[in-house]
Amino acid sequence: MDFAADLPADFPAGSPLHPHGGWPGNELEEVLSASLGQPSAGARIVEVLGRSFVWVPLPNGGGPHSGPLDLPGMEIDGQGYVPVFSSEEQFRQVVGSHMAYTVAPAVEFARGLPPHVGIAVNPGGVVGVPLPPAAVAEVCRAGRSPLDGPASGGRVKLYEPDWQDDPVDFLSAASAEFAAIGVVATARRCLAAIETGPPVMFVGVELTHWEGDLRAAPTDALGRALGRVPVPWPVNLVLLDVAQDPVIEWMRAKVRPFYTREP
Repeated sequence: MDFAADLPADFPAGSPLHPHGGWPGNELEEVLSASLGQPSAGARIVEVLGRSFVWVPLPNGGGPHSGPLDLPGMEIDGQGYVPVFSSEEQFRQVVGSHMAYTVAPAVEFARGLPPHVGIAVNPGGVVGVPLPPAAVAEVCRAGRSPLDGPASGGRVKLYEPDWQDDPVDFLSAASAEFAAIGVVATARRCLAAIETGPPVMFVGVELTHWEGDLRAAPTDALGRALGRVPVPWPVNLVLLDVAQDPVIEWMRAKVRPFYTREP
């Protein structure tokens, strides 16, 4: 999939491109610079965004342990977008130093958005681009593994397994693996039937810190547990304190953890 990298008329413009303050400061900013005047650059932007971090404004505060985030919104050509920035420098240049923010992998952030919402990268910054919902769906597919589950949204029925079906041996194995890696604060599980498909299991984890590759350690731990104790459903790992969607909100509000890290 590709999308036109030309800017809509009402996309917030930034300052003229010129070397200052370390721009470009990372791979994403290098690709944004190279996209100027290149309408076909959309696929490359999506590719690099899929392995980049984004700085997300939080007008009402919040952070990794404060629950679902209250995200800002903007409208471009009648389409809703959430603004993000390619670096702390771009965030502070446009937003200033008064507003809180969080930093998240773009893939995790994109997967937590409703399917009808786009992402506006660097609105008002040195170089920015709006990614419509179809492009965001492509970002969601970056670096997928069997534990990642479906790439885009659908109507979901959420429920906890019946006590007779609850995979207690698997949950015990997963708890032992999470305890061993030391980066999982809590873990919850639920079943989800997406549209008319068969149920899948979501294992949602909260992390003790956000440094490094957020998914690698818990994904590997969950894979080891599945290798020891298989379950009858596909299993999807979600990060409860990064993404924001109805599945995660429901899990946090309704499901008690099956694992809690000892102090």
